Amino acid sequence: MRAYWLLLLVVPVLCGLPFTRSAGILVSIAAMVAVAAAVRPSLGLVAAAVSIGVTVIYRGPPQPPGLWLIFEFTPLLVLLTRTARAGRWVAALVALAVTVLPLRVTLHQPAHRLDGSVLVVAAAFACAVAAAGLGLYRRAQDGRRARALAAARRSQRLELARDLHDLVAHEVTGIVLEAQAARVAPAAGSYERIEAAGQRALTAMDDMVAALRTSDEDAPPRVHGLADLPGVVSRFGPAATLAIEPGAALPAAAGSVAYHVVIEALTNVRRHAPAADVAITLSTAGILTVVSDMPEISTTRPAGGNGLEGLRERVEAVGGTFGAGPRDGRWEVRCDLSRSADVPGNGRPQP
Repeated sequence: MRAYWLLLLVVPVLCGLPFTRSAGILVSIAAMVAVAAAVRPSLGLVAAAVSIGVTVIYRGPPQPPGLWLIFEFTPLLVLLTRTARAGRWVAALVALAVTVLPLRVTLHQPAHRLDGSVLVVAAAFACAVAAAGLGLYRRAQDGRRARALAAARRSQRLELARDLHDLVAHEVTGIVLEAQAARVAPAAGSYERIEAAGQRALTAMDDMVAALRTSDEDAPPRVHGLADLPGVVSRFGPAATLAIEPGAALPAAAGSVAYHVVIEALTNVRRHAPAADVAITLSTAGILTVVSDMPEISTTRPAGGNGLEGLRERVEAVGGTFGAGPRDGRWEVRCDLSRSADVPGNGRPQP
């Protein structure tokens, strides 16, 4: 790599010597350093200092600077854009080098005129302002992009925390009911079920902490869906049944929504009517229903991920419709996911 940079700096200088003679050595070296700095901005301070220094000490004819001007001027503009975008103070020094660079030619003309120097310096300054403006504009874009990405990731993690909260609440509710029943009349396997539910709740909380601590490069955690419903329903007990018609399928986002609808519905049944029967069905048309023998409950719980209003937001976020209320003496939750879309965010309301 060092040999490559040596060739980049030395070979063009040697090739230019037949045209510029010894008077062009300084300006050709300054041009090659500018090229190197445009490729590697860490050399920006060196390139700016060399350019300004050569402009100050050059006393030769105007032809060598005129030959090498474009090969130094353009890389310095590129360097100025990159350093301004990075917010480095050396950008000001590079801008000064760009502005005074044409003086190498105008100050050494046989019939030098001050207005000519002022004109070319003004033109170079305009180019420097344009390059710096482009760099600052790109920097502002980078800042907006970074803030939007951070906000989206924060929103995703908060929504994931709410998702895992639903699962933990479901498992803890089951643990409480099993423990209450065991105090009255311990059933076979009740302690094993309590232990298993506790382990699942602990695992979910570990996933929540890991999701909140995850770095930007880490892969997102697993998202629950239709494949998890049989396990959830079987752990609820024989009072719950699940019927998924053959051929019934949903996009990933809608499947995640259906999972959380079932989790919240079963949790409500456990809280309000532990002995109620629950029937869960999913039709090939994408209609999910949860019917239970439980009394009417409030639907005005806070939105944002918990309760029936939170479920309504989830369902509507994927293009579905949601309804919950008494029907024929039973409590029914009905979701029409037939027109659901596989949107980003796994069905979570977007910020």
